[in-house]
Amino acid sequence: MPSIIRIEGEHAALASPDEIADGIQAATEVFQRQGVNPRACAAAIAKLERDELLSREEAFLCVIWDEAEDAAFRAITLGWLSRDVDLRIAVVEEDAEVAAAPRERIAS
Repeated sequence: MPSIIRIEGEHAALASPDEIADGIQAATEVFQRQGVNPRACAAAIAKLERDELLSREEAFLCVIWDEAEDAAFRAITLGWLSRDVDLRIAVVEEDAEVAAAPRERIAS
């Protein structure tokens, strides 16, 4: 099942659809360049947030997630006067309700 990358955060609504698309594309490129599934990275991040011990591979996936999130953030906020904003990526499984959401895009 494909994963969907979504932009979330307190200030996500301030971004235009084009900025959101640029951010999602930037994150997707990081995941593709590293040859990892965004779901695997999201699972590793969830484990880290629960303060669980990570394997070496999971730690690597967390680094990739951070790189993808940073790429998305920079792509979205390019040209913004302030970068003190709350934006982050999230991965959800595709279903009918989620697939219709406007701030998301399918990633392989």
